[in-house]
Amino acid sequence: MFIECIKNNGTDYLRIVEGYAFTENGKKKHRRRVVRNIGPLSRYDDGNPDYLARLRRSFAEGEPIIESLSDLITAKNVTQKIIIPFSLENDEDCFCAPKNCGYFVLDSLYDQLGIYDVLNLHKSRNSLPFDLNGNSKLLVFGRVLSPDSKFATFEDREKYLFPVTKSTKVLEVYTALDSLNEKAQTIQQRMNLKIRQTIGRNTNVCFYDVTNYYFETGENDKDITDEQGNVIQNGLRKKGVSKEKRGEPIVQMGLFIDDNGIPISYQLFPGNNIDQTTLRPAMRKTISNMKFGRIIIVADGGLNSGPNFAHILDAGNGYIVSKSTKKSDGSVKAWMLDPTDYQWNTTMTFKVKSQIRTRKIKSEDGSTREITEKLLCYWSKRHYERERHENEKFIQYLESVIVFPDKLKDKPRKIEKFLKKTEVDKATGEVLKTSTILSLDMDKIREYLDLMGYYTIMTSEINMSNDEIISKYHGLSRIEDSFRITKSDLQGRPVYVRTPEHINAHFLICFIALTMIRLIQFKILKSQGKSSNSTENWESGLSAERIQNALTSWLADPLPGGYYRFTNPSPDFLLIASAFHFDPSLRLPIEPELRRLKAFIDNAFM
Repeated sequence: MFIECIKNNGTDYLRIVEGYAFTENGKKKHRRRVVRNIGPLSRYDDGNPDYLARLRRSFAEGEPIIESLSDLITAKNVTQKIIIPFSLENDEDCFCAPKNCGYFVLDSLYDQLGIYDVLNLHKSRNSLPFDLNGNSKLLVFGRVLSPDSKFATFEDREKYLFPVTKSTKVLEVYTALDSLNEKAQTIQQRMNLKIRQTIGRNTNVCFYDVTNYYFETGENDKDITDEQGNVIQNGLRKKGVSKEKRGEPIVQMGLFIDDNGIPISYQLFPGNNIDQTTLRPAMRKTISNMKFGRIIIVADGGLNSGPNFAHILDAGNGYIVSKSTKKSDGSVKAWMLDPTDYQWNTTMTFKVKSQIRTRKIKSEDGSTREITEKLLCYWSKRHYERERHENEKFIQYLESVIVFPDKLKDKPRKIEKFLKKTEVDKATGEVLKTSTILSLDMDKIREYLDLMGYYTIMTSEINMSNDEIISKYHGLSRIEDSFRITKSDLQGRPVYVRTPEHINAHFLICFIALTMIRLIQFKILKSQGKSSNSTENWESGLSAERIQNALTSWLADPLPGGYYRFTNPSPDFLLIASAFHFDPSLRLPIEPELRRLKAFIDNAFM
């Protein structure tokens, strides 16, 4: 293993890479796989010269500068020659070849979520000749433990202590993707049912947001049309507004999670769909069929539209949605900046006020209707300072242009909305349509600076307290964290599969893997007596990266005589084991004991 530094969206990014060899068609080949993503180089650089060289050298010498890599040093040194008191016929038996056992926890979750039952029935009904569940498990476990391509995940199938799949042909993995696509909705519904039956769903509030994933291709997918030219099926990979500001085709994914931060469902959309058009079809296809009762949809301003509000209310549900302060009409801005009626905290770092109002919206059918809602506005010193910091260079530019107007010649695009354009005759100064003179609109600049730190929220819950509304809205950060986990820790993008069926199956695998990560976090929080619907707990608990590392580090090696020797469980793995109520400190167990341990973990989730 060694430390590699790559470019990730133009940023130097560190990861641990391992080289391995395998034989294919009688030829020895070499490949590399990512063992762990460390993070941006800037996060660790101590500012002294040759940091990267020193980091690589310290890792090679077994004393890494980054302490969190120490467990990899231990794992690296496990494979070594040992002396054991058994009669050996083959010298190869003297060497360790440890295999992963951390997947026991994932295997338990897979079965308890009902995925096995859905796919087993599908396999039986369609007389599928291959190991559908084995290949599905392999793809899900690989996505959690060591994210890689489908091919590489299959090639790495021997790393598990007991075989996960019976398949010996990689083609069967890709065939399994077709079945996963076909049963994607059923699997999501079954997972939801099992979660409700075991740990319960907190669905008084459901969070929804949209992100997108890019593909290593430059061409849009073509729409499928009939003989008359009518679109039967939209192409999925389309160029659109990329969250990462990339130029490749993207796919939009809408995600629902509950108030515990546990995923409920996902839905894919063509990349050229705007965010606000995704909520209604996503609700119809997933949430509406899960019989939650009345729910409150929490979303950001990108979902703010009349048809969305009308659909939510017509279904008997509620909403808490942010509203852009900068795009609000003049009366709302004036109300926000009016100091009257604000309630301050004791440290004068936060203030809030609200009003009940009626307004007109357009429904899905184009008709106009009137709704009653609460409009809430709050100001936070922390948000104000962050917004000032994020826009510091632009604010400095504005201030310099006020003093030196000639700088407008090199104006950035962002300043367009602060400009006045006047047509004048250069010779007489008379207002004519001849030449354009640019000047600053000081009223707009003053308003822009005054509105920093302010947030507005619209909600149907007119009887809910201001503090509770803000708390519920801030829970939206969990879905942003879920997107980060899917993209980074689970390496959900770039996506290399290309057919709509395989793309959907890929995201189903990521969805299952994300749910498993969240359930492990949930179990740990519960075992520690902490609330699962506190955003602070998710951030201070065991991160997705630490869960991955913990599950990857628990290894066992078969010894002569039917015995197994385990690596020493890491502190994080002991935390997971405690949450699932099993003891990983095994002393040379035999296979039946390991099977019983795995069965015990299977029941620990209930």
